[in-house]
Amino acid sequence: MVHLKSKDDTCSNILICGGSGTIGRAIAHEFARHGWGVGIHYHHNRSSAVEAITEMKTSNEHIRMYQADVRSSSEVERLFQDFLEDYGTLDLLVWAVGVAPSTLLAKTTPDEWEQTLQTNLTGAFHVLREAGPIFQRQRDGAVIVIGSLSGEQGMTGQTSYASSKAGLLGLMQTAAQEWGSWNIRVNAIFPGWHASPLSATGMDSTFGQHTHILKSTPSLKQVTASVFHLAVSQNISGQVWNLDSRLW
Repeated sequence: MVHLKSKDDTCSNILICGGSGTIGRAIAHEFARHGWGVGIHYHHNRSSAVEAITEMKTSNEHIRMYQADVRSSSEVERLFQDFLEDYGTLDLLVWAVGVAPSTLLAKTTPDEWEQTLQTNLTGAFHVLREAGPIFQRQRDGAVIVIGSLSGEQGMTGQTSYASSKAGLLGLMQTAAQEWGSWNIRVNAIFPGWHASPLSATGMDSTFGQHTHILKSTPSLKQVTASVFHLAVSQNISGQVWNLDSRLW
């Protein structure tokens, strides 16, 4: 068993749900660079998770990957059991899971709606519900949710996605209030538009840059630096860190 942190040492451990995705992988690299123990969760994209681990293990050997369908509470329970067996503590939980079908409201099918909400919102509920007792015992830790400006403003053609992201903000702020007495900081980041298999289903790069008033999107480096900043900040909770310059 790899136990990277005790009360007497300074190593920290992060679990990234959705760590095989574009933003999740960038976050994994950032924390690995800082010497954290990194757990990369994936559902289907095992090859991306393996590739990320291979890249990072040249400088940090404390990298593991974990498979789970976040829609399943039993698989999420096993995910956390396996992570704690490997690392012993959970210092930071990052939620970077998301599916984004591009469909107008009138054309959104009940199945598409359900699958998006089950993944983006109910999955986050399962994950936070498992993390809660861990954080309560530790009386220390942080959660960072990767949200979206569409969760605040809506977006044409993103009915189920925007709805799930709006619900995610409510979940984040509720957890922040309930867990504040445990010294757990819970925040969200709006990372702006980034080219990825996820974003390609809903918008292209031309549209993404066009709607940004600065005519550019935040770099992944800016996103990961902001995630790291929130992770180590001791007095910020229940907030949205908006890196997105879009106005709709």
